[in-house]
Amino acid sequence: MALGHELQVWVWGRAPGYPEGPIPQWCIYEPFDCWLSPHWREMLYSVFKPHGGMARTTWRPPDDHIVVAAEVTSSPAVVRFDRSVSTIHNRAALDGLATRILTRWHLQESRAEGRAARRAHLVLTYSERVARHLPRNPHVVPMGYPVPSTPLSPVEAPVAYLVADWSWPPNKVAISRLLKVWPSVREAVPGARLLLAGHLADHESIGPITGVKFLGKVGTSREVMSMASVLAFPCPASTGPKVKVFEAMAHGLPVVTTPWGVEGLVAQEGEGALVVQPKDFAKGLTELLLSAERRADVGASGRAAVQKNHSPLAAARAHLNAFATTFGP
Repeated sequence: MALGHELQVWVWGRAPGYPEGPIPQWCIYEPFDCWLSPHWREMLYSVFKPHGGMARTTWRPPDDHIVVAAEVTSSPAVVRFDRSVSTIHNRAALDGLATRILTRWHLQESRAEGRAARRAHLVLTYSERVARHLPRNPHVVPMGYPVPSTPLSPVEAPVAYLVADWSWPPNKVAISRLLKVWPSVREAVPGARLLLAGHLADHESIGPITGVKFLGKVGTSREVMSMASVLAFPCPASTGPKVKVFEAMAHGLPVVTTPWGVEGLVAQEGEGALVVQPKDFAKGLTELLLSAERRADVGASGRAAVQKNHSPLAAARAHLNAFATTFGP
């Protein structure tokens, strides 16, 4: 809208407690229940057309608008229009293989991604890796992330953190790897601490680990980031951008992660993140925890890179360029 375009958003989900507060004039909240038929019939239908129930909505966009599905789930409601766009964030099957947990959900969701990519007039994705594993040639655009006006004040002490939804299998792999290497990091950096936040139902079974504190659920991740000096994220080979990495960098915090942790990030080598192979994660985290000066440099360069390449305005311009290429100015 800041660039002079009209925007209308249709929110169709039935999230508990939504909406919170007033809705912008350009947003329509109109819940839609895709299970209109008996459950068995909808399940059978979805085998052939994943998320196909969304195509039955009576919602229509204004004439001549470009219609964008922000998620694969919404694509069946969008692809029937002339100027349709499907946004595909990740590849479910590859995520299942990355965690060695390949379920029927992964296969069905992967089919939905392929169907959305084949039927839409334009396909957008946020990483070259996801683009390579789609049946059509998508347009890669930078993911947008709002950068706060001021960075967090640097924490001099060696405090690593990780905030995540621990029910998501790739995050389960990440925390398992992190806890495995933490004793060697702690040995090399006396007094180092690790803060873990998010619901982790079975953390009691892990037992006490020196220097590790489980915070449980928190109001916002910023609460944890304000107490830490580096994001420690041994990301498995899952696909798509990792929001926790963008979040840390936008707030000026340095990141230690694997190559898959910076997927979709537009930045020069060393800007915002120390990228290491999984076998070298403990060494990389140790190096960064030992140097407050280096942490400050890496964090500042990462914040600048996110501001330049992933700010909402930068992402909006990239989307508009993709629309113009496909549909005309």
